[in-house]
Amino acid sequence: MSPIDTHLTRFTGDQFAALTATVETIRRALPGAVEVISYGMPTFKVGGDTGVAVMGLDGFSRHNSLFPYSGSVPSTFAGELAGHVQTKGSIHFDHDTAFPAALLRRILKARIEEINDSFPKKSGEYRQFHANGFPKVTGRMRNGERRGTWTTYDRKGAPSRVTAYP
Repeated sequence: MSPIDTHLTRFTGDQFAALTATVETIRRALPGAVEVISYGMPTFKVGGDTGVAVMGLDGFSRHNSLFPYSGSVPSTFAGELAGHVQTKGSIHFDHDTAFPAALLRRILKARIEEINDSFPKKSGEYRQFHANGFPKVTGRMRNGERRGTWTTYDRKGAPSRVTAYP
């Protein structure tokens, strides 16, 4: 049983069903993500256990919440989220109804794009991910140029090409 499935056993009835259906939507959209408990809640990360958080979720006494780990993604979808209460870091959805799957898939895609746009890091680390959460390319940059070993991955996360740069 995954850590997320274990966490969800705390809930019962309609809330359990709503959270489980929402988790299944995320799993289908991001088969390349790892499932962890982060900040005490179920979280999907790309790039392994120490990778980048894409989406978290949890249940509460009066609602369920998504945590997109992004301040800009909820504003990007403001019109579509108009029926949902939002806080600075969360999107609430009904206690007994799964989050709309089509909207969730679009939010997840936007999060992956946002994560990709965050590279390269100041350290030179460069990573990109396919929309399904599997790695697309990894390497290092220095002064705007590729350095060292770069690996390109297919859509299922298998290395497809390795290139060495000076």
